[in-house]
Amino acid sequence: MAPNTTPGKRPLRFKIGVALLVVCGLIYLGVLVVLFLPMAAAGKAAVIGGMVVAAETCTVLGVAGVGKEAVQAVKARMGLKKRKRDHVDGQAAATK
Repeated sequence: MAPNTTPGKRPLRFKIGVALLVVCGLIYLGVLVVLFLPMAAAGKAAVIGGMVVAAETCTVLGVAGVGKEAVQAVKARMGLKKRKRDHVDGQAAATK
């Protein structure tokens, strides 16, 4: 957070970012609904493709809105940290 903001109050950019991330999840749930609609396969593919592009756009904008620190905190809480690799003298260790 910025040093001049109080801990209890979040900036508008953060709130918009969280809202976009929620919308992203709802769009992905909408993909499951489209699968069961009585449409032609080509129509379903076009709608689902557009929904996936919209969801990914919402994800990118949402992550940009909430900020790097919030995303890292969520990743740490969910156990999505980078895996450490074994290194020997700067090179990856040979697999067994």
